[in-house]
Amino acid sequence: MASTGVQIDWRAMNSADVVASMRQSLQTKKKPMFATGVTAKAASAPLVAPAGLAAATPDSVTVKSGKFKSAVAAAGKPGIYAMAAALLIIAGVSSVWKANVAFAPEMYGADGLVPAVEAFADGKNYAVFDLNLNIRRLRELQVARFEATPETVLIGASHWQEAHADLMKSRRMYNGHIHRDYWEDLLGVVEVYARHKRLPRQMIISIRDKQFTPVELRKDFLWEPGIPNYQAMATYLGLPILGGWRTLPLQRIRERLSLAMLFNNVTRWYNADERPHADERTKFQSLDTLLPDGSIKWSDQHMAIFTPDRARREALAFADLNRNNPPVIDPKGVEAFDRLLTFLADNGTEVTLVHPPFNPIYFEHVKGGTYFSGLDKVRKVTADLAAKHGLKIIGDFDPAKVGCTADQYIDAEHANPSCLVHIFKQFDDLNATPAPAAAAGQS
Repeated sequence: MASTGVQIDWRAMNSADVVASMRQSLQTKKKPMFATGVTAKAASAPLVAPAGLAAATPDSVTVKSGKFKSAVAAAGKPGIYAMAAALLIIAGVSSVWKANVAFAPEMYGADGLVPAVEAFADGKNYAVFDLNLNIRRLRELQVARFEATPETVLIGASHWQEAHADLMKSRRMYNGHIHRDYWEDLLGVVEVYARHKRLPRQMIISIRDKQFTPVELRKDFLWEPGIPNYQAMATYLGLPILGGWRTLPLQRIRERLSLAMLFNNVTRWYNADERPHADERTKFQSLDTLLPDGSIKWSDQHMAIFTPDRARREALAFADLNRNNPPVIDPKGVEAFDRLLTFLADNGTEVTLVHPPFNPIYFEHVKGGTYFSGLDKVRKVTADLAAKHGLKIIGDFDPAKVGCTADQYIDAEHANPSCLVHIFKQFDDLNATPAPAAAAGQS
């Protein structure tokens, strides 16, 4: 989450990587006055921490060492030293935890996205440092406040993040995308709409290449905040749930206890030219924007980074990574989605399935490896479920079948609205109502 607006790929970064990334980002700012990265601009005014941080600042956990040592020495018991050390460690860990939450509330705070939802309710947008945030929590908070149920809800991964509501002409759409969804998310996201009695008349559910990846093969953790919602829906559907060690959010815990992450978050906060806030505008220099319809708009800094050359490099690198790394399908995930489709039909929600198209550069360069055989298996699972439940399938992994070109992508997977509009036209065509026949004698 660098202050430059560059989105960090947490899947591939350790603590050292975070520090390196932060230091690199600081080099693009004004020359820092101190090693902490506080710029001259920031240092010229009093530093104001986020609300609620007072209990987590370094001063709040400072130990008066002289009195403490005297007290311990007077006791004369080695066990007291151990206890004191343990208390100091606990205080330090607690301080780091609270500070990380305070300086990155959109990612770690339970109520960190409430200001965004309040902005949406007022018809405003919400600007954020970047899109590395707890978007599952955002969806839950927003759905709970819906004044009316959308006609159509899109469920999918970040492939759809730029799908603005006006791309669909036939219905009023809410873009309920989340980042890096898996089959558990299909259940968990639907559970939110069902619990708040906001199941729409129509749902477009995206099936990506890694949708049914088994838990033990995953290398990212953004799906973890949705685990309770998934477990609730799985229990309702009579499915065995993943629990205990397999769903313990260890990576999120490690991040909140990370000093490197704290350095990153604090430096970003005090170096930022703009901070998260509600606004009627949709474009900012350094902040990405969350829109009330569920979609996003990139910052000017992001758009400057997303060059055709970068997109090509990203697509080729991702193709090299995946060419002989085919998608793996967890049968438990397929069964769970099968049950979910029955649940939606029983509750009056019509479902359309969709495959998101890849960047043509990526799609061509994964040919010849084993990846395509796995992709065909995903296609077959989708087709079998569609046939069983009487559903339509739109879109395609093959961009040529959708009408998307390489210049419409920022990397291997993420397309802009000029590509996505073709898919929503397919949906509109499926839902087109034939015009009534003209009455006799009328033209």
